[in-house]
Amino acid sequence: MTAPRATILAAGAATLLVTGMPATAQVDSGIVLNIMRECAKIDDPTARLACYDNNVRTNDTAPRAAAPGRSAVPQASAGAPVAANTTQGFGAESVRVQQRPQSSAAAERLDGISSEITQISQRGPGLYAFTLKDGAQWQFSETVGSSYRAPRVGSTVEIERGSLGSFLMRFDKQQPVPVRRTR
Repeated sequence: MTAPRATILAAGAATLLVTGMPATAQVDSGIVLNIMRECAKIDDPTARLACYDNNVRTNDTAPRAAAPGRSAVPQASAGAPVAANTTQGFGAESVRVQQRPQSSAAAERLDGISSEITQISQRGPGLYAFTLKDGAQWQFSETVGSSYRAPRVGSTVEIERGSLGSFLMRFDKQQPVPVRRTR
C-alpha cells in the first residue's frame, strides 16, 4: 500500500470513530486517546494535523493557541466590552488586531474600492507596499514580473475581494495582483 493511500485510509478510519457522536456529547477520554494514537500514525504532517483537527477539536468557545511569534486573537464574549479597533474601511476585517469591535458595519461589506495611492515603496524585487488616500496600508502578497508597471503616487487602483478572503488589486488594465491589507 502506498504512503498517500495509507494516510487517507488512516484519516478516514479515525474520522469514522467519531462520526456517530453528536458534537455536544461528552467525549470519553479513552476514545480521544485512541483517536490521537491513530492520527499519530500518519506520516504526512498536514494530513496528521487535519486528522487531529477533524477528530479531536471540540466546538467549545476556548480560543486556539497562537503559533510561535504571533499573538492569539482573543474572542469577545456576548455582552463583554470590546476594545476599539482603529483599522476601518475596506479589507479591515483581514487585519490582525487584539480585539475587533462587533458592529453592524460588518454586514455592509463592500465588494471593492477604487482609491488613489498616496505612498508606495518597493519591499523587494516585484514586491510593493502602498498606502491609499484613506490611510489603509496594503502589500503585494506575491511578487510580480519585471514587465509589471507598478503604480506610482497619484495612481488610482481598484481593490476587490477574491476567493477565500483574499484581495486582488487591479492597475492600468494589467493582470490583477494578490494583495493583503496590513493596517
